Amino acid sequence: MIKITAIQDEKQWQEATLKLCAPFTHAWDWGQILVAEGRKVERLVAQDNDQMIAVAQVIIVSLGIGFKYAFCPKGPIGRLDAEVLKAFGDYFKTKKVLFWRIEPAQKNANKNLVKSRDINPSATMILDLQKTEEKILAGMHSKTRYNINLSQKKNLEIKNEKNLPVFWELMKKTGARDGFRLHEAGHYQAIIDSKFSTQLTVYSNGKAIATMVLVGYGDTFTYLFGASDHDYRAMMAPYSLQWSAMTLGKNLGYKFYDFFGVAPNISDNEHYEYDSEHQYGGVSRFKSGFGAQYTESPGTFDFIINKFGYNLYLRLRKLRQMV
Repeated sequence: MIKITAIQDEKQWQEATLKLCAPFTHAWDWGQILVAEGRKVERLVAQDNDQMIAVAQVIIVSLGIGFKYAFCPKGPIGRLDAEVLKAFGDYFKTKKVLFWRIEPAQKNANKNLVKSRDINPSATMILDLQKTEEKILAGMHSKTRYNINLSQKKNLEIKNEKNLPVFWELMKKTGARDGFRLHEAGHYQAIIDSKFSTQLTVYSNGKAIATMVLVGYGDTFTYLFGASDHDYRAMMAPYSLQWSAMTLGKNLGYKFYDFFGVAPNISDNEHYEYDSEHQYGGVSRFKSGFGAQYTESPGTFDFIINKFGYNLYLRLRKLRQMV
């Protein structure tokens, strides 16, 4: 019989998630960032005869009138068959959770799983950092390689330092330019302050012109946020940043570099093609030039626990959208 247990100990949780190769969204530190923002977080382990088979770092979200839903970003990790889903469902039912929103790594045909709008990007590019630097460079698009070389001739300085004001100013410029909504400054502050994050910034004559934030967990170094000053675009600073991040990740012992989000592949062949109008269309051309491997997960799904409550939630959500 499968048992669901909530974990309160950081060391125990880290051992469980690293054993199953969980992404950074299951890191203890990531959960603490969410807690600091006022979120209710539960760290759950599924066990079958005392053998750990799945982990899920879950955010519990109130829907009002005493009901909730649970969300597991980029997870759960591990076994996810009908028996495991039922065990999680029974656990959440005692907490008045109507549905469990998940982002599984593999397709699942369970009848209680309903496709939802994607929360996190389902498609990404993964670069193998176990290759030599020469092979990584050789695998890049010639234009990308050229831009890296060009930026290295611009007398730029790259600093590995945590600096929220620099990051925030460049993010505001990038958000206004590219038309995307920013998180509150406190969200970025919590991530930058976390011990598992890294911030790299490019300076030209003492002025910050591009910056990025990465998180490292398990065997993967993930590019989470990036921002730049468009007035200095001729410097090709984002190319220097990416190459610096890749070499840093490699030197730190990470096996993979995750670009965390590109537009889905719309091609029927092995060549990556994307819709330029997609919300990630603008960054996909840039990211795809580094020679990383395209990978795609099924996206976001709702596992229905209370069918009546879930249908009521859908109707109420539709009404709100109409108002």
